Amino acid sequence: MRSLRPLTHKERSMLEQELKRTKDAGDWKRVFVILRHDDGLSIEELAYLTLLSPWTVEDYLKKYSSQNKTKSDPRGGGSSKLNESESSQLEQHLSKITYLKIKNIVSYVKSTFGKDYSRSGMTKWLISRGFTFKKPEKVPGRLNLDMQAQFIEEYNKLKGSLGPQDKLYFLDAIHPEYQSQAVCGWIKKGECKTLQTTAKQERLHLVGVLSLNDMEIMVREYETINGEKMIDFFKDLESREGGNGQIHIILDNASAHKERKLKEHLSSSPRIRLHFLPPYSPNLNPIERLWKIFQETTLYNRYFETREEFFAVVRGFFADKVHTMKRFLKKRINDNFQTIKLNPIKLA
Repeated sequence: MRSLRPLTHKERSMLEQELKRTKDAGDWKRVFVILRHDDGLSIEELAYLTLLSPWTVEDYLKKYSSQNKTKSDPRGGGSSKLNESESSQLEQHLSKITYLKIKNIVSYVKSTFGKDYSRSGMTKWLISRGFTFKKPEKVPGRLNLDMQAQFIEEYNKLKGSLGPQDKLYFLDAIHPEYQSQAVCGWIKKGECKTLQTTAKQERLHLVGVLSLNDMEIMVREYETINGEKMIDFFKDLESREGGNGQIHIILDNASAHKERKLKEHLSSSPRIRLHFLPPYSPNLNPIERLWKIFQETTLYNRYFETREEFFAVVRGFFADKVHTMKRFLKKRINDNFQTIKLNPIKLA
């Protein structure tokens, strides 16, 4: 489908000369689009060749057809653009209201300030003012910031009260799934890379603890995770620690951590003391970062042909590899807790 009237011989000659003379990359692309579309290339083909969006290509063609426009608008300073005061007002507005489409911001600027922007021009303005096109960060709906602040205060007191033989661990469970996990990586534009997936989605069930002081890690695998298995896990941990010091464990509010059998066991095991995180607070559990590192180094963008191969790699990481990574882990894992500040999104 053509978006440009056919060029005359004179127009083509003038545009070919302009294409050779221009030193501005944006102007060069504009003239290139006009000429090559007249040669028969589609808007999609031109967008691919110039790394422009299809609507920008179409805008170039329409502007030439209606205005003979071959040069981009001057950047800033013109009366048709926002001045600094207007830009500040728009920044404040966009900090409160989130738009999903550039064209709606263009309409707002026109109606509020009487200034005309193309979509590409408004995109450049947004980038120059520090805006990016990204998703809001998801946070638990029942998040309690006061409880998180109280936990951090109590944690710092606990850490400062530890005796020389006491240990402080963070505990959590992870359930690696036998399924390929595709994540973003740097791939050349226009190239499509593929990642095979598996037909079945079987899981392993692991419980682990992490000590930030010395990066000691213990992970155990179970067929399922319940109160009885947690008793087994704590017995292993207590046996491994030896000595007479207290073993403090910070963990979430999973049902397995609060079963009656476990409570009865702990009442007869005075060395172990549980400290529960506030509800919906994975950001306060540093072992979550260990799980992240495990996925980054072991699972992301990898295809395992058999479940046996997958299980062996997962088990090998926690049995051997992780214990050789202490220096790296110390750089990535700490108790500088990422506190959450609520800033609810409001759409235009």
